[in-house]
Amino acid sequence: MSQMNSVAMQNGKLHVKQIDIPTPGPGQVLVKSLACGICGSDIHITRHTSDVFDIYKNLGIMTKDAGDDQEVLLGHEYAAEIVSYGPNTKGELATGTRVTSVPILLSAGGAGVGVTPGLYGAYSEYFIVDEALLLPIPDAVPSEAAAITEPLAVGLHAVNRAQMNNDDVAIVVGCGPIGLAAIAALKLQGVKHIVASDPQESKKQIALEFGATEYVNPMEDDEVAKAAALAGNNKVVIFECAGVSRLLNDYILRAPAKAKIIVTGVHTAPLNVNFAYATVKELDLIFSYYYQPEEFAQSLENIASGKIAWQKMRTGKVGIDGVQGAFDTLFKPNDHIKIIIEPWRTGELEKVTG
Repeated sequence: MSQMNSVAMQNGKLHVKQIDIPTPGPGQVLVKSLACGICGSDIHITRHTSDVFDIYKNLGIMTKDAGDDQEVLLGHEYAAEIVSYGPNTKGELATGTRVTSVPILLSAGGAGVGVTPGLYGAYSEYFIVDEALLLPIPDAVPSEAAAITEPLAVGLHAVNRAQMNNDDVAIVVGCGPIGLAAIAALKLQGVKHIVASDPQESKKQIALEFGATEYVNPMEDDEVAKAAALAGNNKVVIFECAGVSRLLNDYILRAPAKAKIIVTGVHTAPLNVNFAYATVKELDLIFSYYYQPEEFAQSLENIASGKIAWQKMRTGKVGIDGVQGAFDTLFKPNDHIKIIIEPWRTGELEKVTG
């Protein structure tokens, strides 16, 4: 077999195509995709391709003359199985071993797997990873659980970036996968007051189950005022996990003095922000992106040890031919948290309960 099915994003649409199975280069490993989560950044790249590509061009990830019709083979939240090793590898893990890894190719200059044009992503049946970053998946951890390691690591890194004291009060804005990951990390670190904020009442129960001590519907109540009252002389730390750009200036205006704002949401369009308020109040604005390999490994261990109720995050699964339909569902108001793609099979989106 020399070809495989792959999901390609082009011009805001997804389609399944047959392409050649890649050959691993030096230090690389060919793996079979077992499970891959649909990430909010996958949705963002699909809906705002031009904005994302403009940033890629300015960062040198793409050439300046590249068109917006470039294909991206999506997928960076994965569990996979080792198929074969490229040259200059140690081969310490046997073929057939289930693995996950930080979705970066050090062997390709640090390019992101599943978000960079020209690289293979885990929405494909097979893709390429670096041997140096591989982590074996414990036998008791299902592949779909291991695929949730990546968003958990994003939330953990954001919490580590915040450097909170346990008596500080956290506001987690947006109770999707990253927000829930941040809530779980805050709870594991012993933060006493965690205020979850989401306009969807359906997110209340899971936010509380993941460790939130308060839930606020921001359409009905003021989450910042509630947090400030709980904080007293301690800091308010706001985790923006929703990716809604207008919220940044809003929280700068409403945050109490000395507060911290941790931005984890993806914002690719220019934004008007009045930094005078941030200056006068001496706010700390911290931007959080990806994670350290140690945080990724810790997140996998948190799943394996039962510290994270990953089943409650997984709300749907879909085969490779149903990915566009799953995206269509996620483009509209919905109750999903994490949909898992299983590229080795076909099938439309189906709901899964924890």
